[in-house]
Amino acid sequence: MEPTASAAPTDDYWVTWEQYFDLIERLAALVYVSGRPFDHIVAIARGGLRVGDILSRILNTPLAVMAATSYRGPGGRHQGSLQLGSSLAMSSSGLGHRVLLVDDLADSGTTLETATQWLLSHHGIDLEEIATAVIWVKASSRFRPDFYAEYLEHSPWIHQPFEKYETLTPQDLAKRLKLS
Repeated sequence: MEPTASAAPTDDYWVTWEQYFDLIERLAALVYVSGRPFDHIVAIARGGLRVGDILSRILNTPLAVMAATSYRGPGGRHQGSLQLGSSLAMSSSGLGHRVLLVDDLADSGTTLETATQWLLSHHGIDLEEIATAVIWVKASSRFRPDFYAEYLEHSPWIHQPFEKYETLTPQDLAKRLKLS
């Protein structure tokens, strides 16, 4: 099973919930058929949180979470400096020897590179392998993940189905649901 490629040149790529989940399932299948076992999945939150959760369930592998942020501004379209959390959230005492680091996409590659280095500096004594997985890898990324569901040759802006929650306010929601 190979990743798919997007051939249509466009500035925007709109993804439905169905497409989003289908691509995560494709990613899980790619990891599975590789035959590479992982002791832990580390999801980079926020974008990789849903991806990591689903992969953790399908692959029956424990999940740890690494907090990261870099996109800010209107619509979250400005990539600023990357900030990582100071520790991982996990329910075990260690990651094991083989880790799958997961995010939603490789845009520039900075997050995956920096997160890999962070894992090596904080957990490297135990780690034998850190592999990486994303739903989308853009041609603009200088980092090529080990696993990806779709290669985007024209590096479009990806509109993910949960973006509406970035502008939805609690007040708007309460009003729409006639709770206020």
